[in-house]
Amino acid sequence: MVPKAKLLAVFFILIILIGFIIFKSSTQKNSLNSSKPTSKPSQTISPSDKPQIISTKPDPLDETIISAAEIIEITFNRPLENVGEFKVKIEPNIEYKVELSGDRKTAKIIPVKPYNLGASYTLSIGPDSKFDGVGSWGKDKTYHFRTIKYTGV
Repeated sequence: MVPKAKLLAVFFILIILIGFIIFKSSTQKNSLNSSKPTSKPSQTISPSDKPQIISTKPDPLDETIISAAEIIEITFNRPLENVGEFKVKIEPNIEYKVELSGDRKTAKIIPVKPYNLGASYTLSIGPDSKFDGVGSWGKDKTYHFRTIKYTGV
């Protein structure tokens, strides 16, 4: 007969090995999932394609609640001409800067100072925003969002 102590030791070693195998396989699955691209594959644009918004961050942007320092991203199907040709305004008026991605399809709207807590804002993209190869956009787009409220400590 095998002593109880040896049997328990073998049992615990098996439990540890099984746990390690399960942990390792779940870690590999997670690393495979996280390596998938999060952006949409780029589309071929024909000269007749009109500019359109294909995504926002946060998604959805309209009627959402954001943090006081959140950067807003708007991605188009066509590249903007340059930062100066992206006609965007936020009301009530705040100080912000705009940066374009390398392919100029994503505009990042970065608040210089945090938004006011618990405030409502309107972000408008003007019809005179210009895109490579097509000129002016020709339409308005408006988003309404709020910032989180301060509830005290």
